[in-house]
Amino acid sequence: MPNIAGSRVAVAVQVYVLWAVVGAAALLVWGAVLAGLRAPVASDPLTLRYFSGPFLSRAEQYQRVSLTVYLVRQAMNLLLLTAAALAAWRYFAPGQRLSIPAAAGYLFLFLLLLQLLNLPLAYYRGFVIEHRFELSSYSAAGWLLDYAKSGLISLLLTTAALAGLYFLMLRFTGRWWLPAGLLLTFFMFLGVYIFPVVIDPLFYRFTPLEDQELNSAIVDMAAEAGIAVDQVLVADASRRTTKANAYFTGLGRTKRIVVFDTLLHRFSREEVLSVVAHEMGHWRHGHIFKGIILGAAGGFAALGLLFLLLEWMGEPPGFRAAPLAFLFLTVLALGFAPVENYISREFERQADREALALAGDAETFISMQQRLAVANLAVARPHPLIKFALYTHPPVMERIACALEKQGG
Repeated sequence: MPNIAGSRVAVAVQVYVLWAVVGAAALLVWGAVLAGLRAPVASDPLTLRYFSGPFLSRAEQYQRVSLTVYLVRQAMNLLLLTAAALAAWRYFAPGQRLSIPAAAGYLFLFLLLLQLLNLPLAYYRGFVIEHRFELSSYSAAGWLLDYAKSGLISLLLTTAALAGLYFLMLRFTGRWWLPAGLLLTFFMFLGVYIFPVVIDPLFYRFTPLEDQELNSAIVDMAAEAGIAVDQVLVADASRRTTKANAYFTGLGRTKRIVVFDTLLHRFSREEVLSVVAHEMGHWRHGHIFKGIILGAAGGFAALGLLFLLLEWMGEPPGFRAAPLAFLFLTVLALGFAPVENYISREFERQADREALALAGDAETFISMQQRLAVANLAVARPHPLIKFALYTHPPVMERIACALEKQGG
């Protein structure tokens, strides 16, 4: 009997320690953002060399209100997920099994409620704030339509993922996390492959780049880098935003470079080439493939931890484990996002160095970074804690410093 009691105490300690570590990591992220927002913003001479004081102040205001809404939404969602996990724990017996359609129905209704409760804050962040800072060209109807489309896609995919996880828990008792990890990896590859041709066209119209001279310059630059580029696509982003951007996406036949029309209309040809050279840097270094592999490794680790948590809790396979799993994975993702963001920033630095090598013009790279920051109202030098917690790209002044180092200036 003493051994059994001691074993139970040890298991309980393991459960509490795991929750404490994961929860503390999430609180650390929140604390870092809050501390960064409360800290005074100081402008150094190098930053003022490239950006005016009024711009820096406005960008800081935009970041402050955006991140405040972000924190409120995160807190609200975690409270709702916690309430759902506790309700399932109370109203469903240990090991109680629902049919897959019934389980999917419960999950769908909860996620739909989550979407509806998020709507006011999402509207305030995505429409009101963007218009307040003159970054949006959305109509209210257009924003609501896109929110509905993205919400429906998220709703269906998340329901399918959680229902699939529930099915695997029932089907592969004791080792479900292995097939779940393999299935996650498969769908990560599939998602990256099909999103550019199935999901992206739901939000943007894509057309080939019409500027033949610019297109030829891009193809020549790609050939110099040893990259096969058939065409560069232009997205009609100006119907939604005044921000400028470009991105690299897809795998195999769906691999493509996409440029916002706002970038083409407001930036010089040399600056556009510099942006595209950065995207080619991602292509050349295989960042999408590497990102999937790293994401799959993280997915296996997260599912393995979830398996251990349920085992230590003595929770048999059943429906009430599904909301708890969703809560745990959400907190885990929040807490360890800085690791993912650090890797992303390293990828972006590699792409920047490639852009400087391909385009060979540090001055143009610097002017492009300046103008992108102004167009997107980006904070030039954010607080280190905010950068640590949230930034997927190096701040603009770090990127300019990289170019200055290459330039020798």
